[in-house]
Amino acid sequence: MNQKHWKNLALAGLATIMPLGLFASNTVQAQTTINLPNFRNATLTRHNTYRATHRSPSFTVSNALNTTAQSWAERLASTSTFEHSSASQRNNAGENLYVSYTTANSIAAGTLGNQAVTSWYNEVSAYNYASPGFSMQTGHFTQVVWRGSTQLGCGAARGTKNLNGRNYNAFYVVCHYAPAGNVTGQFPQNVIRP
Repeated sequence: MNQKHWKNLALAGLATIMPLGLFASNTVQAQTTINLPNFRNATLTRHNTYRATHRSPSFTVSNALNTTAQSWAERLASTSTFEHSSASQRNNAGENLYVSYTTANSIAAGTLGNQAVTSWYNEVSAYNYASPGFSMQTGHFTQVVWRGSTQLGCGAARGTKNLNGRNYNAFYVVCHYAPAGNVTGQFPQNVIRP
């Protein structure tokens, strides 16, 4: 395959707060070659644009959430895995994940941030406002616009992944949200129709 972006994946779910010291000292850490300030600015701006459409307040940046999201992104990149952190690591924050596999050596930080948030938000087309609630098909979207979530932290890291015998660069994105969204029984007041 000679496509630049071979595959983009996203997982819905509740979030993870990962204490920095949780990993053993001999764990190989992923090298982060992403301009994190540009990436974080892009993710914040894109989130807040979508949130305004749904009459949700703008997110404020949380350095603590940036730290835990970055830690988890590096963990995913260093292990070539794509999974949410365990319930014991969540500390009541929400979490969205995204990965882009590409043969390119780099990706513009703003582009990566915008792709991740846009991918999550595009689940809006499957959301049923007449029957509000959680769905695996719309969990990213609902967390992005969840009115009760007020703080955002995001991280990104570059790793590698072998898919069908071919090596790709894998750019992992993790965003953490506080307080967490996707709370059963609270969808009507937190996911507002545009």
